[in-house]
Amino acid sequence: MKAFVYHSHGIGQYDFSSLVPEDLSGIQKLSQERDLEILPTAFLGREKQEEFLEVVRAFGEQSAKGLLPNVAGFAVEGPILGPHGGIPRSGKWLPSAEEWQKLSELGKHGLRYVVIAPDAMELDEEIDDGLLFSDLMLSFYENGIKIALGHFHHDNPRRSSELTLNVVEFLHGHYESSPYLVLTDHLYNDMPRNFSHAWRTPEEWGRRDRELSAVMEEEWVEDNVSRLLGPVPATLLNEARAKRLIPCLNFDGRHVDLEICRRTVDYLGPENLIALTDHTEVDVMAGEQLSRIGSQELWCRDDGAVAAGSQGYEQQRRNMIDIGLAEDEIRTVFSTNPRAAIAYRPSAVKTESIRL
Repeated sequence: MKAFVYHSHGIGQYDFSSLVPEDLSGIQKLSQERDLEILPTAFLGREKQEEFLEVVRAFGEQSAKGLLPNVAGFAVEGPILGPHGGIPRSGKWLPSAEEWQKLSELGKHGLRYVVIAPDAMELDEEIDDGLLFSDLMLSFYENGIKIALGHFHHDNPRRSSELTLNVVEFLHGHYESSPYLVLTDHLYNDMPRNFSHAWRTPEEWGRRDRELSAVMEEEWVEDNVSRLLGPVPATLLNEARAKRLIPCLNFDGRHVDLEICRRTVDYLGPENLIALTDHTEVDVMAGEQLSRIGSQELWCRDDGAVAAGSQGYEQQRRNMIDIGLAEDEIRTVFSTNPRAAIAYRPSAVKTESIRL
């Protein structure tokens, strides 16, 4: 079974946030040569939305003809995201109701999920012109698009946790429950936490042993993960253990320390986790030039904010072996689970639900 490269931002010379339909054949060729199945993930700028619509529609047409067997569809990160994180500056904005409708209709052509900050607003809060936040989610799911929770606000972790639970409850109230009904973006990154999750500079590395021991000295159990990790990561982990969502984790060792990755696998079990690469092979993303600072294997914006990783499947697989994951566990998180999540199509509950 070939690896499933889930949530990647660029391959070869192709930045997935700046594609044109003619690029699809080149992406297919590269993926086939590397024996990979990929899920390109784009940041959507307002000025690029029409081009992106054309790309996904072209994907749908070509995929139906069997021309893109190594491309599993597309995902979009944003544009409703929290105020932090190293996303391209053009990738965070508030579409109109009409623009949301166009994006939602891409589910019929191959858009698989959209990353949204679940704490951006209340479910009954209006986004635009009578469109509620809850209405937007229903529109996505009715078209076969799933929500991935990510890029949280950091100022009120308990409120963020409560709003996250509200979103999960809302979706499970309208659709038949499955661990694949709700996805997440990169676990621990760009969310409020009670702990250090990565040490990247020599100065930070000098604090690693002390800071790591503070979160690792106790065994993780449902009763203490909120205290150790914070309300938001604890909510995501415990909802995953309850089979109500499936989170994604980066194993490049730079986004999240590999010891924390290992503990996370132990706590959740590999059956409840997806490995995402969140990497690009291109030094530009959505029109913004990226660079690597010092010896870091991370792509950064011009202000030093981390935008993406540079380690693909092969290196992340080696990292997994280094922390003791078995081949069947690696296959589960890097192939079985992501394929199942993308293949899953939500079904409405049989009893009529009340719309907020």
